[in-house]
Amino acid sequence: MGERADFGSRVVPHDDPWSRLFLWLSVMLTLFTVPKPFRGHIGLIQRNAIRSWQVTFPGSQVILFGSAEGVGDVAEELGVEHAPVVALSPLGAPLLDDVFGQAGRRSLHDTLCFATADIVFPVNLMPALNGVPSPFLVIGESFDADVTAPIPFDDPAWRDTIGRGAVSRGPFAIDYFFFSRGLFDGVPSFRIGRARYDNWLVWRALQQGAALVDGTDVVRAIHQHHGYGHLDGGRQEAYRGPDARCNERLAGLWCYLYLHSVEDVRWTLTATGLHSRSRRWRFLDQWRRRLVGRAGEAVAGLRSAERQQHSR
Repeated sequence: MGERADFGSRVVPHDDPWSRLFLWLSVMLTLFTVPKPFRGHIGLIQRNAIRSWQVTFPGSQVILFGSAEGVGDVAEELGVEHAPVVALSPLGAPLLDDVFGQAGRRSLHDTLCFATADIVFPVNLMPALNGVPSPFLVIGESFDADVTAPIPFDDPAWRDTIGRGAVSRGPFAIDYFFFSRGLFDGVPSFRIGRARYDNWLVWRALQQGAALVDGTDVVRAIHQHHGYGHLDGGRQEAYRGPDARCNERLAGLWCYLYLHSVEDVRWTLTATGLHSRSRRWRFLDQWRRRLVGRAGEAVAGLRSAERQQHSR
């Protein structure tokens, strides 16, 4: 069972004019993402996510990449930037090198954030980033929540209620990357929306000598739970399909044998600044977890096949 989140405190208050002014002055951030088609539940949670970025990081630059259904219309509606032309794999997955390259050229700021388009940010971490040495990468665990309605952003309590009952997704599911400009110049053409590229980005930051920071307790990101209906092969396509296999090859053997994750951070970000964190060797523990996960996926696949057989 995952660890439940405590969303009762804030790094900086948001509910009075002086605090809002402080937040506006402190935000020098470019957020960018590659949304899925804005259809049904996926469309709803993506609107929630992007609106949360605007509310939590007032005055920030937000860029939506790609030409999936509804992306241009939502960008115009919400008043954010739209970059419609993105290089794709032969199977249609957006390529990481093109997206990061365009984001770097378009960014107005020296701090960027790449996040999946289903992540809600209830807390502005930018004030806590003061004093973090550059280059840096801030990652963290996100908390899974079932969200089925638009978030009422006009209600100040939304920041506290959105996380009730949310459960940690664990250290290997990395949904956001706050990083300093230039850290990810020249990344390979990983397939976005498929496995492995997120773990490789953590490895790359360490290779570049960046300060690798766990922002879980400050960011408290909410991952709005969703299915994989946007992919023809569903979850299997995202983790085991041809584009996922391509990502494995691009990441290399070492990044396959050991998945770099939140467990590899050197620092923890708190409201009062950075605190060093010891790093233990986690190779065997990680393989134990991965084998258990593979076994669970195999059992789930057999049960699904049995249900389909009985329904015929």
